[in-house]
Amino acid sequence: MAYLIDLKTICVVDLVSGFNAASVGHDSKIDWLELNETGRKLLYRDKKSKLYLLDVESHSRTTILNYCTYVQWVPMSDVVVAQNRGNLCIWYNIDAPQRVTMFPIKGDIVDLERNEGKTDVVVNEGVTTVSYTLDEGLIEFGTAIDDGDFDRAVSFLETLEMVPETEAMWKTLSKLALEDRQLMIAERCFAALGDISKAKYLKKVNELAEQAAVDMGGDGSHHFMVRAKLAILDKNFKTAENILLEQGHVDEAIEMYQELHKWDEAIAVAEAKVGYL
Repeated sequence: MAYLIDLKTICVVDLVSGFNAASVGHDSKIDWLELNETGRKLLYRDKKSKLYLLDVESHSRTTILNYCTYVQWVPMSDVVVAQNRGNLCIWYNIDAPQRVTMFPIKGDIVDLERNEGKTDVVVNEGVTTVSYTLDEGLIEFGTAIDDGDFDRAVSFLETLEMVPETEAMWKTLSKLALEDRQLMIAERCFAALGDISKAKYLKKVNELAEQAAVDMGGDGSHHFMVRAKLAILDKNFKTAENILLEQGHVDEAIEMYQELHKWDEAIAVAEAKVGYL
């Protein structure tokens, strides 16, 4: 839940734990705020008509629109609709706020309607009202992400041309797939992005996880060597070192640093090994 402590201070509370998830002080009065459905992102607008996006977990804040007269989350999705003077602005992927789709309009947005798989933005043009239909396919991607259905998200992205907006979605999916240890999905994402080195690296990690699952049973992605490889991919080298050393694989830790040309770290591990002996 997000609410105003005073006209310039926002508090975000995790109702499950009862702890404050974020606190935001602003230099101008705030006149509108709303969390997305998952509670990960917060939109708020101040009296100067500036629209801000807050990542609740990282506390990072971004100004995404000036002269904002209307803003709304599309129900059951992470898609944002807003108005900037004579433009309808749509963020189909709010994790990439710099990627915004804009259309010129002649009036003011008055409503947002979503019924039977169709989302319309209703614009009052004075004498009449006009509806602008959003791309339901792009909304579907956000819904699949929210549901944790990454296979459905991949299936959808594979139908799209690789334009900057689609590229941002592949990047978002790759990040989430790695966090959730859906390594096959992550490999597919990096292949789509043309990041061949990461795709090949993850292919080897996936083969390692599959073999670990055969040899030991269970989820192979939790095998210590897989966890170490993923830590290396995330450039958390000290974490990878600790994972390897905890399992007694000192030589592998040294080899890791040698491959990275981190000679001082390799020597430190080797000296520690001698000390243990």
